[in-house]
Amino acid sequence: MKTALLCALLSVFSVLHEFHITHTTVHYNREKESLEITIKLAVEDLEKALTDQGVPELKIGSSKEHEKADQYMLDYVQQRLKIQPNSTPTEYTWIGKEVSKDLHDVYIYTEITNCNKNSKLKSLEVENTIFTEIFSDQANVVLIEFQDAKHNLTFTKDQKKQSVSLLED
Repeated sequence: MKTALLCALLSVFSVLHEFHITHTTVHYNREKESLEITIKLAVEDLEKALTDQGVPELKIGSSKEHEKADQYMLDYVQQRLKIQPNSTPTEYTWIGKEVSKDLHDVYIYTEITNCNKNSKLKSLEVENTIFTEIFSDQANVVLIEFQDAKHNLTFTKDQKKQSVSLLED
């Protein structure tokens, strides 16, 4: 009886375990020669990470959202997600954000402009440490869509940097 109860409790706790994962898509826009970046983050995790950095409470997606919320989010993303075309440091252009109706997730839209002039984009170096400072089990998935190729990368606390060749084989 005690064994059955213990097994039932353990299975309930394993189901309730939170997964800490972010999803990022980097899409190459051929017409604009830019990289369009969409980052899906849990609002609660983002607010915790920013509060731990000393940022005031943002209340993302609420009617009381902090007036500088977008800037704080962009600053955090630029600190924690570095995408370097041909090993060249870049800055993101803020496009906007969208908060899910249940206020669980926020989608952050940014762009790296003029990164493939004269078809010279050969590689991307990606460093992704989003939320690894607060969750030891954090996983960050990055999908890179360049021309007809797709690359899936996974980043963890121990796997922070990866490179992708964009040259056709």
